[in-house]
Formats: sequence, structure tokens, C-alpha cells
Amino acid sequence: MRDDRQITESLPARLNRWLRRYGPAEVAAVATSYGGFLAASAMGAPLVGAAYAAAMIENVGFYGVMGVQAAWTAAPGRRWRAVALLLVEFGPAELLDTFVVRPAAIGFTVWLLGPALGILAGKLLADVAFYALAIATHEHLRRKGVAD
Repeated sequence: MRDDRQITESLPARLNRWLRRYGPAEVAAVATSYGGFLAASAMGAPLVGAAYAAAMIENVGFYGVMGVQAAWTAAPGRRWRAVALLLVEFGPAELLDTFVVRPAAIGFTVWLLGPALGILAGKLLADVAFYALAIATHEHLRRKGVAD
């Protein structure tokens, strides 16, 4: 079922909706990204290994929150479907992000700025590419009446 509100929704309204949807998961992602990078570095991982650790562990925080949100807000009989839709929404973006874009962005910005600023800068840089694809997919699912 198509939602005609999507056609007339203003950009500020969309930004607000995206912030409510993705914001809590991003807070968790930042914390786990730093934790992953610092833990890997403390164990002697080289820069590229620590960058991959930051990217991988960031997913635990991000998808942990997204999964809980999806399950919590879905109707009781539709919780697994809501969680499965996350795979559709994020799958393509996540494959590219996890194995190429995010480790490269974090590694480069840590090399350039050091870990204190570089982890956050790399994360933000990678998020631009990630969200361009993930939000496009989510909006497509909304237009089709599949996602909320």
C-alpha cells in the first residue's frame, strides 16, 4: 500500500524521520567503533587491522540497536519480518561498506589525523556512502508499502 504522505513530505520532515530512525544506532556505532579500534590496537594490531576491527565492531553496536528497534516497534506477529527487512535495507550497502569503504576511510583518516579524530572522521566519511545507498533502499521499500 502506497503512502501518499511520502510524495509531499518536506526535506526537513524526512531528515527528522531519518534522524529518529538511525540516530540511536549511530550513537552505539560510534562507541563500539572506538572500542574496536582501541582494543585491536592494544592487542598489537597494525593500523589496517585496527581499522577493520573498528568497522566490524561498529556493526555490533549499529545493528544491535537497529534490530532491537525493529523488533520493539513491530506488531507482535511481525517482529521477525521487521528484522528481516533490515537485511534488505542494509545488505547491499553493508557489504560494500564493511569490506571496502569503511576500513579504507578509517585507515586513511587515522593515518592522516591520528586515532582521536581519525576514527570519527573516517566513520563520518564512510557513513555518507553507506547512507546514500541504505536510505535510497529504505525509501524505495516505503514507496512500495513494505517498510514503515
